[in-house]
Parts: sequence; C-alpha cells; structure tokens
Amino acid sequence: MLKLITDGYKNREIADKLFISTKTVDKHRANLLQKLNARNTAELVKYAIQQNMV
Repeated sequence: MLKLITDGYKNREIADKLFISTKTVDKHRANLLQKLNARNTAELVKYAIQQNMV
C-alpha cells in the first residue's frame, strides 16, 4: 500500500489494483498515518524514502 501511495496512485486506482474497496484503502492509509505518526501523504513519502522503499 505504501509503495502505491509513493508511486502517486489515487485511492480509486489503488483499490482497483488491489481488488479492494476505496473505504479499505482509506482505512489502510489512516492506519499508516497513525502508526508512523505522519500528518499527511508527504510525510508517508518521506518515511518511504528514508526506509529505501522508493
């Protein structure tokens, strides 16, 4: 999920790619934000870069 977010996919595109609902994508994104203490998508991308995921 984080890789798809950092690749710039929109929630609908992620949902279609993973065969899940957009609500599930929203929930996963919210969980990532909470677990990583990130305030927004930019901070998620920053984390992914720091972890050499991108």
